Amino acid sequence: MRSFLAPLMFAALVGCTHAYAGGSTPAIKESFSSEPSKDRWYVCHRPENAFQFGPDSSGRNAMVATVKPEPKVLTLRKDHHVGCLDEDSEYKRDGKERAEIWESRETWLPLGTDVWYRFDMSVDERLKPTAKRLVTGQWKEQGGARGGPLLAQRFTGRHFTITVEQDNLAPKKKADEVLCRVLVADQLPLSLSPAGWPHDDNAEIAPPIEQRMATMGLTDGPVTAKDPGCARGIVAEQYHVLPDPFGHWRTMVFHLKLGPDDAIVEIWADGVKIGKTTGRIGYAKNGADENEYFKFGAYRDPESFETVVKLANYVRSTSRKEVDPTEKLAPD
Repeated sequence: MRSFLAPLMFAALVGCTHAYAGGSTPAIKESFSSEPSKDRWYVCHRPENAFQFGPDSSGRNAMVATVKPEPKVLTLRKDHHVGCLDEDSEYKRDGKERAEIWESRETWLPLGTDVWYRFDMSVDERLKPTAKRLVTGQWKEQGGARGGPLLAQRFTGRHFTITVEQDNLAPKKKADEVLCRVLVADQLPLSLSPAGWPHDDNAEIAPPIEQRMATMGLTDGPVTAKDPGCARGIVAEQYHVLPDPFGHWRTMVFHLKLGPDDAIVEIWADGVKIGKTTGRIGYAKNGADENEYFKFGAYRDPESFETVVKLANYVRSTSRKEVDPTEKLAPD
């Protein structure tokens, strides 16, 4: 059996020398027409999840991840892991429900790599307005000082946002408020919410999404938050609002250079530029060889219903041209 999380924990302690640290990085392209190679992806099987690869109900090739309420009584295979069911150590509940795939360790990039991502995604249209936290698509740091994602697509009820995280350097913060989560893209104008707020997975960070105008757009130049909140050393400019992903396929493009100094995040959705964020993203340096990796799927607090998320047409490259060969997905 391949180990993912065990090497992850080991590498976090001793550091990891990445195969691509000194040279060019080959592009990764995945159609998900069948289960992907373990050299590229690690599939985290758990009692509450299921995965399908290949044609979905519409005939489109995709990774279809389903998460259901965790069974109260677990019947485990002999081989299992503290976080996934395919390792030779004791499986332990972690209080969350997830159906995720990770980029395999062989493909991780050095933290701060200038890299582009493109993928199509769809989120379950049955997601309830009362649903708690759902995260689907996040970039994490291996060996980092904090456990939170550097960048994440978040859903609270039927409200789609994208956030980054940084060490909380705001004055007069509480002792346990070590992280500041910064809103960088939203289905509403960023001016309606503080830029940053202390780490709270289920905080309501904007007016209810039902207040959004059906055709809301931003046409008078970039919008920024009027209230910095706990955000420091970071500027998020918004050019358009995020589209509705519930029951719809959306093409997302991300241009990233992540790190605690001079970071950049650019986001496009369906060929429209959503925003550009620059400044301080992530956490104070914790070691010499941190890497970053991408994971996708449903990660949520316990719920009483199932949720399905889909991923298709994935491309990762340090070349913008390979991600957007027609120059229509990520226009300037």
